[in-house]
Amino acid sequence: MTPAYMPFTYLSTALADTLAALVGPLVIYQPMADGVSENLTALDERGTIAIRVPLSGDEDRLAAALAEFTRWARLNPGKSTAGAGFISSRQGMVPFFDETTINQLRTDIQQYGRPDAGSDAAEVPFSARLFLAVAQNNDSTTDHLDDDLSRFKAMEQKFLDSLDGADDVAFNRHGTGAELWREDPGARQTVQRIRAWATLAAADTDSPDLLVTTSAAVVDTLMERFGDTLALETLATIRLGVPQAGDDPLLAAVLADLAERPQLAAADLAPFTALAEAAAGGTGVTVTLLAAMDRDPTDVIRAMAPLGIPGVEKKKAAQPIRHTLILLVQN
Repeated sequence: MTPAYMPFTYLSTALADTLAALVGPLVIYQPMADGVSENLTALDERGTIAIRVPLSGDEDRLAAALAEFTRWARLNPGKSTAGAGFISSRQGMVPFFDETTINQLRTDIQQYGRPDAGSDAAEVPFSARLFLAVAQNNDSTTDHLDDDLSRFKAMEQKFLDSLDGADDVAFNRHGTGAELWREDPGARQTVQRIRAWATLAAADTDSPDLLVTTSAAVVDTLMERFGDTLALETLATIRLGVPQAGDDPLLAAVLADLAERPQLAAADLAPFTALAEAAAGGTGVTVTLLAAMDRDPTDVIRAMAPLGIPGVEKKKAAQPIRHTLILLVQN
């Protein structure tokens, strides 16, 4: 199976290694070919991920719009990360995909010297790419900030552990400093992230077979917005240990078999739930399996994408997928 990470276009090295150990190398869609981060490029070169850029064109226009939004975010006080201010300022709206915002986007990009594309539908791919580029900048910056906070926390703990005589005065070495809290990156503009990502995925001539996410907010939104349309069901949740690097992906063979079965009753899930025995030792993750019953991945992706996006001819799968599986992986 070919798994794809959704609805994000950025992930850390540690997370990429974990997901690859579970399902194999993941497809990571990029909104533009230029400016792919060194982190993602390195992961692609060693085969942990596969970078794909399904949509191209308007590169100068896209880069100019991204630079403008980044500059705006930096000039606005109280915005800690590039792109965060722009996304937060549109809370409660349906950015990039409704008629009002498309018209606003046209106005924003006129200064870059390009004529109007002519129709709202023609603007949707550009709009999706711009949204994902802004979100990716924010996700990358947040990830690096989390790394800095983790290192600070480790240094703080090391300092506390080195204090002589602290135990004699009943000093609590572990009571100073708050535990690190990380926001679910999919909790902001969740619908827009899904629709923008699906715009890229729908333009890929080689559709992924398995959708993987690390955001509970994304899964909740999928169930709420697309659950009935896609016959989406939660099948099972198990606890797993992450395999060592170099081992075969733990879930790949089982998931490939499940996706092709005529039905997915409780008895059919036994090979999946039996993998919970692998949780003994190692770093543990919680894995929730969902399925869009009797829907192939191409149909599922197009259902999540906004209306009016251009269709592409898909490659025929060697082994047709009967059910589209969605995997939620959480630490």
